[in-house]
Amino acid sequence: MNDLLITRDQVRYEQKSYWRNPMAAVFTFMFPVVFLLVVGTSAGDSKIPDSTLRYNQYLVVAMLVFGLIAASYTNLGITLSIRRDSGVLKRMRGTPIAAASYVGGIIGSVIINVILLTGLVVAIGMAGYHLHVPYHPAAAALTLLVGVICFSALGLAVTVIVPNAEAAPAIINGIYFPVVFISGVFYPIANSSILSRIATYFPVRHMVNGLVGAFEGGPGSGLKVWDLLVMLAWGVAALAFALSRFRWEPRHR
Repeated sequence: MNDLLITRDQVRYEQKSYWRNPMAAVFTFMFPVVFLLVVGTSAGDSKIPDSTLRYNQYLVVAMLVFGLIAASYTNLGITLSIRRDSGVLKRMRGTPIAAASYVGGIIGSVIINVILLTGLVVAIGMAGYHLHVPYHPAAAALTLLVGVICFSALGLAVTVIVPNAEAAPAIINGIYFPVVFISGVFYPIANSSILSRIATYFPVRHMVNGLVGAFEGGPGSGLKVWDLLVMLAWGVAALAFALSRFRWEPRHR
């Protein structure tokens, strides 16, 4: 079998493994939905300055970003750390399957989850908060794709600093949540604020800006080129770091 067929089969396996463990889907799907329904409903539809979106509509887009990062960075990093500690990666490395096919299958499964999450969150936004489908669908699709690439690469890279499976959730979420809070995922942040200026050094803020731009009306393509370039730069740097330092075997205790 060629590598593409092996990657396809690996995607199928990863999907089966994912949905046979319902707890794995709770954080990816349920948290964004529950947070959106609770906070979005209570917050109302007040207008956001310098935007065509209202607060609850902005929150729909932001929760889509949160779910995407959880599906790629968080789940990928924790899953690989657990598989490494349990010896799965070591055994997989000893099989004929290419490393690129194995990792590609995992990322392919992430893309499927992001597509499902996008449909679910946007449907809730349209039904409950009068959110319009992306005014710039090509920009939305490209931003989501670049986001998956960027945060999947970061998920691979973070496993390098995770010493063992027990420490994975604490380290991965400990890095993730502070950046999420200052990047405007749970509430809008003015671009002129200190938090926003700090957040521009990280890809989460650029993911929010890029996706919000795709959902806002107005002339142009809605494509936030600078935000996409920053995310791609983070993704390339993370992938290079992961390729040079990634471990297939657990550390000797």
